[in-house]
Amino acid sequence: MITIAGFIMLLMIVVLLLTGKVSLPPIFIIVPVGVCLFLGFSFRDISSFIGTGLQSVLNTVVLFTFAMIYFSILNDVGMFDFIFSKIMRFLGNKVELVMWITCLIATISHLDGSGAITMLVTIPMMLPVYKKMKIRPEALLLLASVCSGAMNMTPWCSSVLRLTSATGVEPLDLWRYVLPLQMICLVLSYLAVIPLARLERRHGAGMTNEEFEILKQNLNKPVKLKVSKKIIYFDMILTILLIAVMLTGFLNVNLAFMLALAIAIVVNFPDPGEQTKKIKEFGGIVLNMIMIILAIGVLIGVLTDSGMLGSMVDTLIAVIPEELGEHLTGIVSTVSVPLSILLGSDTVYMAVAPLLSNVVTLFGASVMQLDAALLVGACLSANLCLVGPTPYLALGLANVEMSSNLKYCFPWVLGISLISTICAGVLGIIPF
Repeated sequence: MITIAGFIMLLMIVVLLLTGKVSLPPIFIIVPVGVCLFLGFSFRDISSFIGTGLQSVLNTVVLFTFAMIYFSILNDVGMFDFIFSKIMRFLGNKVELVMWITCLIATISHLDGSGAITMLVTIPMMLPVYKKMKIRPEALLLLASVCSGAMNMTPWCSSVLRLTSATGVEPLDLWRYVLPLQMICLVLSYLAVIPLARLERRHGAGMTNEEFEILKQNLNKPVKLKVSKKIIYFDMILTILLIAVMLTGFLNVNLAFMLALAIAIVVNFPDPGEQTKKIKEFGGIVLNMIMIILAIGVLIGVLTDSGMLGSMVDTLIAVIPEELGEHLTGIVSTVSVPLSILLGSDTVYMAVAPLLSNVVTLFGASVMQLDAALLVGACLSANLCLVGPTPYLALGLANVEMSSNLKYCFPWVLGISLISTICAGVLGIIPF
C-alpha cells in the first residue's frame, strides 16, 4: 500500500507541476501530508518526517537568502549593467559566443563541486546579457546545468562521493573509469550551443544590425550608476574574492555570503535607513523562494522517513524481468535521467545504487559499470530534479517556472545523456 501511495504521490506532484495550475508550496505540502494521513500516519509522525526534511534544506535556505539579496543589491546599483557594457564590446552581435561564455563560467565555477554555487555565480552574471540579447532564460539554465553536471563527475564532487560511499568503489578509481564520458559530456554541452543558438534566433534572440548599432552607440555613453565607479570596482573585486573563497573552500559558503552582503550593503548604502529599505525591497523576492525550498523539505522528509522511498525502490527492482538482467547496466544508463528527475540524485545514489549493485553482479556486470551508468544521467539532470532544493534556487535566480524549465531542458539533457550512453557502449565502459 505504501509503495502505491508513493508512486501516486509523485505522479500527482508531476502532473500539478506540469499543469502550472497550483503554486509550488501548496503542492509540496498538501500532497505529501494528505498521503501520509491517508496511510494512517499520526500528526506526530508527520511532524517528525517534516522536521527531518526541513533540516536537510536549512543550509540552502540560508545560502539563498543572503546570496539573493547580495546579487540584488549589486544589480540595483548598476554593477551588472556596467559589466555588460564592457562584455558587449567584446562579444559583438553573437548569440553563440554569449552561450559559450556561459558554458565556460559554469564549468569553472563548478570546480568546487557545488551546484548551488555554480548557479549563484553563473545566473546573476549572465542573465542581464541574456535579457539584452533576447535569449530565453531557460537556455541559460540548460547550459549551466549540463556543464556543471559534466563537472560533477570529478572525484571530489558530492555526486561521486555519495555514490561510491554507497557502493564501496574508490572515488578516484570511478573518476578514472568515467573520465572519457566526462569529456564527452563536456564536449556535447559546448556543441549543443550551435543548435541551441539557432533555436533561440528563431524565437527572436539576437539583435538586428540596426539594434546592435544603437547598442554600440549607447555603450559609448556612461552607464547610469547609483554609486560611484570606485564603489562599482569595489563591488566587482568583492564578488571576485567571494567566488575565489567559495571555490577554494577557505570559508563556509553561507558565512562567505553573509560577510559579503554585510560589506556590500554598508559600502553601497552608508545610510542605515537606506540599508533597511533595500533589505525590505528585495525581501519579497527572497520570501517566495524560501517558501518553495522549505516546502521541498516537507516532501523530502515524508519520502525518506515514511519508508515510501525504500519501498518504491524495492518494487522497481522486483519488476525487472530476468531476461533483461544482462542488459541491465545499459538500461539503467538509458533511464537514469527520468529516474533521477523523479526520485532525486540522493535517492539514486544512496538507495537505488546499493540495491542494483547486488543485482548486476549476478548477470556478469561490475559495480563500477553500474556506477558509471547511474552517474552520467544523474549528474546531467541534477538541476531538473523535482525533489531537490538546488534546482529551485536556480529557478528563483532566473525567474523561471519549473514546468517551463522541464519542457525546455528535458529533451536536450536526455539527448546528451543518450549520446553519452551510446559512446559508453562503444568504448566498453557501460556494457549493453
